[in-house]
Amino acid sequence: MSTSIDTGQRRRRVRLTPVDAIQVSSEGSRAGEGPVTLGQLNTLQWLGRDADHPNAVLRVELPVLDGRSVDDVVETAAVLVARHESLRTTYVRGEHPRQVVAATSTFTLHVCALDGGPWGPRDRSAVAGRLLVWLGERHDTAATTLRMAVATDEQGTVIACVAGFSHLAVDFGAIEVLKREFTEMLAHPDLRQVGEPRHQPLDQAELEATPAERRRTRAANDYVRELARRQPRCLLALPGATRSGESLAAELSSPAAAMAVRQVAARTRSSRSSVVLAATCAVLARRTGYRELVFPSLSSNRFDRHLVDFVGPLAQGNLVAVEVGDRSFDALVKHTWTAVLEASRHARYDGVERGASDERIQYERGVHFLYDPLFNSLVPESWSGVTAGLRHRPDEITAALRRTALRWRPLPYDATPVRLNLHEVDSRVLLDLWCADTGLVPRAEVESLLLAVERLLVGAAVGDLDASRTREVIGLDPVTRTSNWVLVDSCWVDLAEVQQLLDEALAPSTARVFGSVDGRDLVAYLTATDAVRTPEQAHARCLAALPGRLNAIAPRHYVLCPTAPADASDPAAWPPPLTTGTGR
Repeated sequence: MSTSIDTGQRRRRVRLTPVDAIQVSSEGSRAGEGPVTLGQLNTLQWLGRDADHPNAVLRVELPVLDGRSVDDVVETAAVLVARHESLRTTYVRGEHPRQVVAATSTFTLHVCALDGGPWGPRDRSAVAGRLLVWLGERHDTAATTLRMAVATDEQGTVIACVAGFSHLAVDFGAIEVLKREFTEMLAHPDLRQVGEPRHQPLDQAELEATPAERRRTRAANDYVRELARRQPRCLLALPGATRSGESLAAELSSPAAAMAVRQVAARTRSSRSSVVLAATCAVLARRTGYRELVFPSLSSNRFDRHLVDFVGPLAQGNLVAVEVGDRSFDALVKHTWTAVLEASRHARYDGVERGASDERIQYERGVHFLYDPLFNSLVPESWSGVTAGLRHRPDEITAALRRTALRWRPLPYDATPVRLNLHEVDSRVLLDLWCADTGLVPRAEVESLLLAVERLLVGAAVGDLDASRTREVIGLDPVTRTSNWVLVDSCWVDLAEVQQLLDEALAPSTARVFGSVDGRDLVAYLTATDAVRTPEQAHARCLAALPGRLNAIAPRHYVLCPTAPADASDPAAWPPPLTTGTGR
């Protein structure tokens, strides 16, 4: 396996030759079995049984120091597995899933030799990148919690090290813990000890079963349920969009935005990630026409002291409600941070209960949630990081705009139409926007949204912007919608698409949808048939045909008549109904 890289001095080819597959054994302090944690349950639910799910394995580079050997890596990794029970855990699926912790465990460390040396620290990033691809292409071990690979030079010195962790064992917060401990033990052999017992997933599951934690979980489910009743069907749905089947991600790299974010965060005493999110919300609100945005985010759920260094999946998706309205930008930043904190406070919930609740709400509202745009901040922050640093002059920030870069890359298909990941805010804002289908959200739209976020951040660096000035700096017009569009139940709805839904779902009935009749929103008139004689039957058919229609929801009210008039487009022309109702 090989690839070409540019080291800054010359173009080289990274050639990886597998030379060994070491079986690394570890022994922990206990074995055990018990129910899964809420975080494990959440991961089991969304991964399902898809072994090829793009998020089933999290592959990362593990930092290595100069001069370390394969034996150093083996010894360090063995201690990590012995120390953290999630790396020795398998799962029993079913109606009541369980976690099974083994006392001993063995995983494979692949050793690859680098050809064409010499190799050194400056090559580490490029070699690690190729090694990650190589590890991801291997399918020789089934459902293992951990796999590792190292690349060595001719002297056997480790140049780069990577690992693939099961997402059932870790989340990104847990990976940061593992990376830190791996680096510490690699640097200091005397620290390569299991140490005192840690808070483990079995302990967390036991804690979550206590009355206090169960009350906390119920409160979280109540919070999510309330926001789910205001969540749009699909927040960023463009008129006339058709599927293309192409999945892409655009990555914005902006040093100027990072300078601006630091100044806005210091001025508003808010986190830097919330500053970026506030700008994103302002741009989306301007483009979509929503005054309130209700969208999913991810919370690390590491706020309790015993969970700071916990190795296991804790992160769960929550719902955030940001009311953009006519706030100034500084006010929006403060409001956004408050909203994120409130959402994070209610982000550890029972996934099974939430799933059942979502199904009920979708039935009652006549929608299918698409959970977009998902916002995920991977930026670890502290108050010192928010308030420290130099102030930048406006001309410095403007000059830094020359270093803005926008890069595209293909990505595996994901059911979430739009996803934003914030990776960095220090030397640059690194924000990527994933689009599951460029036919639904075209490349030009993705690019314009990211650049508008940068413009707003840079524009707010010097001082606060009122609502009018915020819209001016964003520089985007609202999505153009015809009079055939209506805002119903927090969803922008295309009546033409709803009509297509009725034609498909209710055939051979004659059916017409109206935006409003006698004070009722989204009313469907239809002729009764043998298959559809009640509003409940009509509603069930509409819901079954709804997936895939981003700009449609099921009618809010159904009017079933014996026949259709000559002019079915006139609600007053329809004969007296046989029955009416919401169908809920």
